[in-house]
This record gives sequence, C-alpha cells and structure tokens, in this order.
Amino acid sequence: MRKLKLVFAALMATVLILSGCSAGQQAGTVGADGEKVVIRMANLVSADNFLNIGYEKFKEVAEKESNGQIEVQIYSNGTLTASEDMEYEMLQTGVLDVVTNAAFVVASNSQGPSYNIFDVPFLFSSEEDMYKLTDGEYGRILKSDLEENSNAYYLGAFSIGTFAIANNKKEVREPSDLEGLKIRSTTTPLQSGTISAMGANPTPISYGEIFTSLQQGTIDGVQTTTPLIYGDKFYEAANHLTLTKHFPLPHILMVNKDFYDGLTDDLKAVVDKAAEEQIKYARKLAVEAEKDALKGMKEAGVKIVELTPEELELYKQAVQPAIDKNIDKVGKENYEMAQKILGKQ
Repeated sequence: MRKLKLVFAALMATVLILSGCSAGQQAGTVGADGEKVVIRMANLVSADNFLNIGYEKFKEVAEKESNGQIEVQIYSNGTLTASEDMEYEMLQTGVLDVVTNAAFVVASNSQGPSYNIFDVPFLFSSEEDMYKLTDGEYGRILKSDLEENSNAYYLGAFSIGTFAIANNKKEVREPSDLEGLKIRSTTTPLQSGTISAMGANPTPISYGEIFTSLQQGTIDGVQTTTPLIYGDKFYEAANHLTLTKHFPLPHILMVNKDFYDGLTDDLKAVVDKAAEEQIKYARKLAVEAEKDALKGMKEAGVKIVELTPEELELYKQAVQPAIDKNIDKVGKENYEMAQKILGKQ
C-alpha cells in the first residue's frame, strides 16, 4: 500500500510539472491581466486534521481577498507527497507553491542551523516562549537562513503541539524508567541525542511505519506531539503516556521564490494576508488539538503521567550532555541569542 502511495504521488507530481510551473515569468507580471492564478499546497495529513484545516484558512482568505482570481488547490492525505522532505523539494522546484514543514525538516534540507534551536530540549517552557523567537529578532535569522540557502521565502511559524513519550511497556516517571526501551525518533542529532540521554534507545523508522512497529514490537514507544499521538492513534498500541514537553514542534510556512516574485504587488499582498491569517488560526487550532488529544486519550483509558517539578528537573539534568554535545548544530550565537530573548542568560 505504501509503495502504491509513493508511485501515485510521483505520478501526480509529474502531471503538475508537465502542466507548467510559474518559473520563467517576469517579476510582477503574474496576474497583471486578471488571469487565474493557481496556488498549489500539499500535506501528509487527512482533510479533517487541524494542520489541513489551517491550510483551508489560507485558501479561504486568498480566494476571497483576490475576488476569485487566486485558486488554491490543496493536496492533503499524502496524495501528492509521501514525506515532508519531498514536499520541501517540490517547493524548491515550483511543483508546489506554498507548504509548511516541520522546523527540523527545514533545518536538514536548507542546512539552516537556526532552525535547530527548536530541538534544544526544555529550552521553551510554553508555546508563547517559542513565538517570542519566531515573531521577533530571532525570526529574522530564521528568514535569512532559509532565503539564503533555498528557493523559498519564510512566511512565519506555528506550533502543532509539544512532545510527549508514549510507550507500551510501563509507566515512565523518571529518566531511569526509559532504560532499555526502544523509542522511535528522527535521526536529527538533538532529537535522537535527547532521547538517548534520557536513557532510551533511539530507533529511527519512517513515520508511516510507527503504528505497525509498535504492534509488532520493533519499537516500544514514540516521541512526538500529543495531537499526533492521538490523531494517528499511536495510543492504541502504546497506552502509557508521559507529558515530558521536551520539544515544541513548529511548522514553518514557506512560499516558492519564483512564484512569489512573479506576482503583482496586489497578489503578493493577498498571499501575505492569507499567510498571516493561516498562522494566527493554526496557532489557535494547535492549542485546541492538544486539549482534545489529552481528553480523548484519558477517555480511551490511556495512563497519562504529568511530571512533578522534581521529576521534570531529573529530565532536564539528564539531557544536558546532549545539549553540550550538539549545540554546534544550532550555532553558539543563535543559542545565546535565543537564551537572551527567553531571559535564560
């Protein structure tokens, strides 16, 4: 099934390439004659997922503000792309015009060190802390890092939840409880290094294989956000949940440079407004999704551990070696700037 999905996604991408992209248009000319302008967006989630609902807000605003001159086509549920890495590449080539990617995906593909700041464990005490960075002085670093190393412009960021650890073996309250457990992690140094420092064995498998791997015992658990654990039903195969809140998971909203540069000033303003409204709406949706996830999992009988301040401190102490070892991935200046903004220096 997964192979068929990959083939279908590749075929869909080929069709879009052959149908013509915006590359080659002169700056400021697209839409000048009132012709229809198509914006293509894609994601991996289902149509009713809160991430896709945020995309729908972009569509609503862009089409309304342009009086119908802009048509936004959203390819959800992985129908066009099989991974966020593929989404990123399609944005670079102009097959897609607007996408959101997790910050660690942007960091990996653009080689932008500033995006690794979000993988520093326990740096942020809340999503509001994260927005102090993305919406302020640090946001200008994120913008320049992306735009200097890719064919995309930075439009903003929003959270899709905070990390927790789900497992199917036992209650986890302290780092020592994680010893010997195989926990699915990405291969990014700070994410895998953090779960390793906590005592678990980081196990990199593709996101689409998590549920089956939990059922088959290939992994014992997963670290990701509570809305994803709930929305993708990982809790059905891992009914112990520990709310460590060690990372936020920001999504970065980006637009293809060639496409954006080709638009008239009026249509650029429409895209900017649509992006602003999507980000504002998506931030509210994420808060609601987190509450709904915890409520739904409690009702389903998931055993949820909320850490005491003393237990949380044990985790913070445990992960410090992972921070020390990998801080060069963020950049010393970036790390110090983030600490200063957050009042931690």
